[in-house]
Amino acid sequence: MPVIQVTAPRADEARRDEERLRSLCEAVAGALALPPSGVVALLTDAAVTTTGAGAVEAWPLAVLHGSDRGEEATGRALRAAASSLAEGWSVPADQVWVEWPGSGPAAGA
Repeated sequence: MPVIQVTAPRADEARRDEERLRSLCEAVAGALALPPSGVVALLTDAAVTTTGAGAVEAWPLAVLHGSDRGEEATGRALRAAASSLAEGWSVPADQVWVEWPGSGPAAGA
């Protein structure tokens, strides 16, 4: 069962965060041919984000954990997660970061 750790700004309403995570789980599950209940996601609030030059808007970040599913399936899952994060947090696709450790290059900027 893949587990997705998301670090991003929280919504003003908890219900919105639940919707974002449910959509993320559904997208990744679909990419991996799993039922929606076959993926778990959790959200950690990105309270402060900065570069060496000062504070910046937080980028949604997701790290997918799970067994090796092969390069093709992992790539589909990463692309689905990136798209879902961009849509859920209303940011351009180049302002999200997704990674599946040990599965090759990360998607995002």
